[in-house]
Amino acid sequence: MEFRILGPLEVVTEGRVVRLDAAKPRALLAILLLHTNEPVPRDRLIEDLWAGRPPSSAAKVLQTYVSQLRRAFGREVIRTVSSAYELRADTGSFDLLRFEQLVVSARATGPAEANGMLREALSLWRGQPLAEFTYERWAQSEIGRLEELRIEALQQRIETDLALGAGAELVSELELLVGQHPHREGLRAQLMLALYRSGRQADALAAYREARRSLVETLGIEPTLALRRLERSILDQDPALDLVKAERPADGEEQPEPGPESRRSSFVGRKRELREIRALLGREEVRLLTLTGAAGAGKTRLALEVTGVLEGKAPGTVLVELGRLTDAVLVARAIANELEVKERPGHSAREALLEYLRERQTLLLLDNFEHVLEAASFLRELLVGAPGVKLLVTSRAPLGVPEERVYPVPALELPVPSLRPSLAELNGIEAVLLFVDRARAARPGFVLTETNAASVSELCVRLDGLPLALELAAARCTLLSPGAMLERLGSRLDLLRAAPGSGFAERQWTLRGAIEWSYDLLQPEQQQLFTSLGVFVAGFTLTGAEHVADQPHLDILEGVETLHRNNLLTAEHARGDEPRLRMLETVREFALERLVARGDGEAVRRRHAAFYLVLAEEAEPGLLGPQQREWLERLDSERDNIRAALGWALEAGEAEVGLRIGSALYRFWQLRNHVQEGRERMEDLLALGSGSPGARAKAQTQIANLALNQGDLEAARRMLEESLEVHRRTGNDRMVANALGLLGTAALLGGDTDAALAVTREALDAARRAGHAYVESAALWQVGVCLAVRGELDEAERSVEEAVDLARKVGNARSVGAWLKSLAGVALMRGDHARASRLFEESLTIHRSLDDEWGMSNSLASLAFLALEAGDAETARARLSEALAIERESAHHVLLANPLEVSARLAAGEDQPALAIRLYARAALLREVVGAFLHYELGWPDHAPTVDALRSLVGEAAFEKEWERGRAMSLLEAIDQAIGEQREPEASTL
Repeated sequence: MEFRILGPLEVVTEGRVVRLDAAKPRALLAILLLHTNEPVPRDRLIEDLWAGRPPSSAAKVLQTYVSQLRRAFGREVIRTVSSAYELRADTGSFDLLRFEQLVVSARATGPAEANGMLREALSLWRGQPLAEFTYERWAQSEIGRLEELRIEALQQRIETDLALGAGAELVSELELLVGQHPHREGLRAQLMLALYRSGRQADALAAYREARRSLVETLGIEPTLALRRLERSILDQDPALDLVKAERPADGEEQPEPGPESRRSSFVGRKRELREIRALLGREEVRLLTLTGAAGAGKTRLALEVTGVLEGKAPGTVLVELGRLTDAVLVARAIANELEVKERPGHSAREALLEYLRERQTLLLLDNFEHVLEAASFLRELLVGAPGVKLLVTSRAPLGVPEERVYPVPALELPVPSLRPSLAELNGIEAVLLFVDRARAARPGFVLTETNAASVSELCVRLDGLPLALELAAARCTLLSPGAMLERLGSRLDLLRAAPGSGFAERQWTLRGAIEWSYDLLQPEQQQLFTSLGVFVAGFTLTGAEHVADQPHLDILEGVETLHRNNLLTAEHARGDEPRLRMLETVREFALERLVARGDGEAVRRRHAAFYLVLAEEAEPGLLGPQQREWLERLDSERDNIRAALGWALEAGEAEVGLRIGSALYRFWQLRNHVQEGRERMEDLLALGSGSPGARAKAQTQIANLALNQGDLEAARRMLEESLEVHRRTGNDRMVANALGLLGTAALLGGDTDAALAVTREALDAARRAGHAYVESAALWQVGVCLAVRGELDEAERSVEEAVDLARKVGNARSVGAWLKSLAGVALMRGDHARASRLFEESLTIHRSLDDEWGMSNSLASLAFLALEAGDAETARARLSEALAIERESAHHVLLANPLEVSARLAAGEDQPALAIRLYARAALLREVVGAFLHYELGWPDHAPTVDALRSLVGEAAFEKEWERGRAMSLLEAIDQAIGEQREPEASTL
């Protein structure tokens, strides 16, 4: 049990936060924690809890609250002492006690050890303490006391930093602290000393003058004698102020980076950081390491270099980019996608990911986590559920979870202009090295010379050594010299620094200034374009830019080219003819801030969503036609923008737009195995209760379509019955036919063939009334399937053949391939294996031409079954291997039961009964989840006799053992065993 009060009040046990929602019991717990290991009289508790106005039943109610806490935390935690209650805790179970112990211990040791203790103590703080009780009388003085403890510890830590030789790296932090606490002379003194040791004597004296002005004007007092003496020592350049120089490498240690002439790597410096981060990751107890720092501090590049250094030492490293996400719930899905973990029908990405990682040793690099901090709780769940996983996270802010170790990423090493470093010395300074490296990339002939060295040095200092700021500046070397850049830079960065208390670190102000400088070089209409383009996530096309910008008097192509030249946009390779452009995430954040300031952000986001609505509705028929592959690739590249549009629709209450986008993309959700995501998003939009009846009804129909893919027949029927009523009322016969067809599918999967046939015939009538050839073809096919299941083979064959002919006429090749498989199924039911084989081969050829993985897998499994029936085990194995390899990559597991059952038949025929039993068991479990898709299983054999034969062969006990093992396998394990990559010797299992 761990109690935490240095931030939001919470109690954690075994990595899980204990829920305690009621306000009064939470207040009681907080009061007892503030007096840990001390009896608190009941009367005082009653006084505090009810602010001096207790009800007559207060004593009994208080007993009830104590009982609730004891049930949650254990009776031994809260003891009754006479007429008082006492909460028992120690430094291992209460963060405040641990904090106080570390601070006290730090006072009794040397600077280096004290610094580590103080950093550990300060890392326990997760935010403002007792924030939820700010207006309670009992909490107000305690909040002040705790904040005072934190500031004192922070000053102690800075004092040890100074004692260890720190200087320049403390300036930004101290300036922010002085802005927040202007009357603390101790912080003023530390800032003056840090500035002086950075070679900024004039700035240190200016800091004193500002301190005096603030004290005189606000409090009417002069600075203390100690602060005045420090000013005198700085004026006199007293040698006593130069306590410790920065640590230099000893003999035998790594030497500084070589100059730019000998460098070929794009990664500059950071040897100390690399060494420390590697050491932290190598420690067993460090499983979540967060690299924090301002935007542009180089967190991502540093993390990538660390993982490169770790190659061969870690079992595996996977980069997961989260900057594109706008919804924290998608983090699990993003990690699963990078690991190629496919969603299981009826299960979330989170569950699939935890199952996949449970036994694996993996290092996950999660980049740009500041966008999705709400997902920190999932990382805790991941660490508990997957003991072999380590997490390296980059984020502008700590995640605020107990398992986290925070590593602040500083700016690059800077020159000290007042020391007038030589050219050789500048060549060994990290910030200069990076600037020169990037300048040379922009202008190959660029070199650091005696002429430009002073300008380059000043640029690095003015940009605070932030990698992104340096890169933006260096890119200008194509047109401007470093001296000319300084002239254009002006005093903008200084102006941006003058924002104490804004909530941002100074590096963020500086980076914002660097980006703003590039922004200010644009014409007003180009600035407007840049700002509008910030709404795009993960890139966009020129067409998208034209629609969203809505600037008829601006040549968008020329404007985009200008932004690209100014390094505010980057171009990236695209599969199609139209290239894609994108913003760096930090640049995009600046653009979004400008959009908010501009005041028309809602209108821009509305145009963004409208553009993706048009795209989605154009894609809807394309996904059913011969250009399916091209549409899938296009939608793949726009998936994050589609998510953003749907997210905006939900937040803005624009259900109509969101429902239309989601409904139009139902086939995309299916074919790309995003069924759960698509269904969840449309259900959330439906829950808004708005939108036109037609849009809501269509969404319900498509949700039902997705639910059928998950085997959720009940939800599908409910949605279809509601939507069908609206479609009929509005006279939309096409959607009537679609809904009736899906109801027929639900009835067929539920085993009611009479109802299925009646409903699908009604769907056919509606399709003919609508005059829509594809819908009519689909209805004919469904009627044929229902007739085949009922054994009416002649009529079934005629109906499916008519469906095939109609699909050929409208050019819907994918449907032709699917309908041919049903004709092959009818042939199987007649016993005509030769014709069935020809039809399956034809369907396979069609699906290959479309790169239709779902269709290919099913056709291959059917051909493998026919090969087995013909006694050709070798051909069957080859077909199955290809089908299962497709399933492993695409995860269209709705139909995976078919190839698993054929693989089981093959294993049984090759004297591998244990493997056969496991595969039959896993297929049976899958059918329990998603049902039997009779449309694709006409003529398939009854596997019960083979399963019974296996039971007799191995005996009841061995059969049950292997059956349970099979049901316990993941689908990927089942695929691997079916292919033969993880098979076990039969002798070891039976």
